[in-house]
Amino acid sequence: MLREIDLRLLVPHPEQTNYMDPDLLVKLRRHIEQSGRYEPLTVRPHPSEEGKFQVINGHNRLRVLRALGRKAADCVVWNINDEQTRVCLATLNQLSGDDVPERRSLLVETLLDGRSVEELSALLPDRRSYLAELERLTRLELDDLVPSEPAEGSASEVPVILDFMLDEAAAKEVNLALDLIVNARDGAATRGQALQLLARFYLARCRPHVEDATTGVD
Repeated sequence: MLREIDLRLLVPHPEQTNYMDPDLLVKLRRHIEQSGRYEPLTVRPHPSEEGKFQVINGHNRLRVLRALGRKAADCVVWNINDEQTRVCLATLNQLSGDDVPERRSLLVETLLDGRSVEELSALLPDRRSYLAELERLTRLELDDLVPSEPAEGSASEVPVILDFMLDEAAAKEVNLALDLIVNARDGAATRGQALQLLARFYLARCRPHVEDATTGVD
């Protein structure tokens, strides 16, 4: 059940292991300050302190709400025992999916329509460099991404044949995308260049996520 509980009655679980990075904690605070919204905390009746509740999920939100001077928090109350609580502590803060990079990029692009890079950098967990690069990409024209024709007399590279197979539905999608790119350039781009454009566009959007995953550098 959802209840509004006085912050004085909320006690962090002593075995909780989830601590948010200070920079992300600042962004969480800004979000709650600006929107007033947050995911309800998950709590249970305290096993030894009458009238109090033990926090299972939402320790960082509790820290922010207290820092903001809030008097109460929205909570979901679970009646669970110690063993069930420990299982929740070990899973709730770890069970999270990963963003699909291209969908994440599209979502952030939409937000960039109404906010600056600086504003979003203060609210989102994404690095400012990623937001700035995404904003730059949204301003590029097709001609900026499609490789230009080699200069006359310059040595041409040896063509490479790509060998892969697609099912019928996927092949239709790929062919449609290539046709749209070729038609957008009035036939001046080859289908090979159109495919390269798709690859460049994807890499440019997703490279920050890939680099973070492989290097671990913020």
